[in-house]
Amino acid sequence: MLKGDFLTVILTALFALPVIMGFFITLSREKIHSSLRSLLSGVELIVALYLAIYLTRGIFFQHDAGPFATIYAWIPENIKSLVAGQDIVVYLVFVPLILLLLHGLLRLITHPIDTVVLGVLANGLNKVITLVGSWFGRIIGALAQIPRAAMLVFVSALLLHFSSYYFPSQTLTQMMAKSYGYQLIYKHAVSPVLNSNLAQKIPVLVNDYFKQNTGRNLQGNTQENTVADSAKVRVITYFNGATLDEAVKSNQNIDATARQVVGSEQNSRQQAYFIYRWITKNITYDDEKAVQVSQAASGIDSGAIIAFDTRSGVCFDYASLYIAMCRAVGLKVRLVTGLGYSGSAWGDHAWNQVYMPEEDRWIDVDATFGTVLNYFDKPDFNVDHKDAIVQGEWES
Repeated sequence: MLKGDFLTVILTALFALPVIMGFFITLSREKIHSSLRSLLSGVELIVALYLAIYLTRGIFFQHDAGPFATIYAWIPENIKSLVAGQDIVVYLVFVPLILLLLHGLLRLITHPIDTVVLGVLANGLNKVITLVGSWFGRIIGALAQIPRAAMLVFVSALLLHFSSYYFPSQTLTQMMAKSYGYQLIYKHAVSPVLNSNLAQKIPVLVNDYFKQNTGRNLQGNTQENTVADSAKVRVITYFNGATLDEAVKSNQNIDATARQVVGSEQNSRQQAYFIYRWITKNITYDDEKAVQVSQAASGIDSGAIIAFDTRSGVCFDYASLYIAMCRAVGLKVRLVTGLGYSGSAWGDHAWNQVYMPEEDRWIDVDATFGTVLNYFDKPDFNVDHKDAIVQGEWES
């Protein structure tokens, strides 16, 4: 299991080093007291960090009801507007602030323990060590370093997580994906405390399928996704054996549903949003199909009709169905492919752009990610989407 698993070896070493050093320290009463303080400080920091991330997530991202809704209502509107959709900014600014506040409050609670209990406990342990022998003292020294070791490993895993996010590297991504130790820490520590769009298990096609299905070069560009050299643009001519035009093909049921969803609404933004919302609430991501596509894509039905009929699909199916429904109500829409961030790695992904004639601009829409958070014209859409390429454009 650990063969070639260098990250697990490194993370294990980072955890073991403080513990081993604690084991070999010769303990006096003062050092015992210092070790106990270190233990208490480590616990304080872990608790404060977890609560800071939990509260930030609750206040800014899960404030529909309860105490989080009350706290969110107290925040000035100008601050809310400033950080709206800027999830990374929220975490970078508010987690440290809340962490400092909570750590200070915890110190007020634990200070009596430090000054009274730890001194008495250090005296008692020193007497026990004198009677029992140095091995007991070494064990105490090692155990006292466990919170510090755990924090060191947790912070290292966070750094790996954000490194893969901001500075994507195929080598690092593969190492992280194959690392038993990192995946264990990510599943049980990193992901639970960063349960936002920074670390959602949002599905993406993590194979290299798009890169394998290149065809003619698509001329033209978008407002924000300009490609200087069109010869470098990769275009999907086929997906699972179907052309893009076949994949976005509609039928009477899809068209009728789209018109029913839009109703009498005439505003293009509202029409596009109603369709987006219907898809996010009615189509379920097909994890099994995603695995099949990543292993052998041929022979797998994809596109708007199959997604509508089965009420499931992968990102390409979501995007294709969105195109079919938009065309049914006269909206100009595009299929876009690129990279999406799944929470632990970047992977090939598909989403849409829809034209807003009232605003004279294209907006980004991701119905797949929308099953988790609102990805309709999201202000920081490009944070977890990049290398966008327009694969096709359709009108009614």
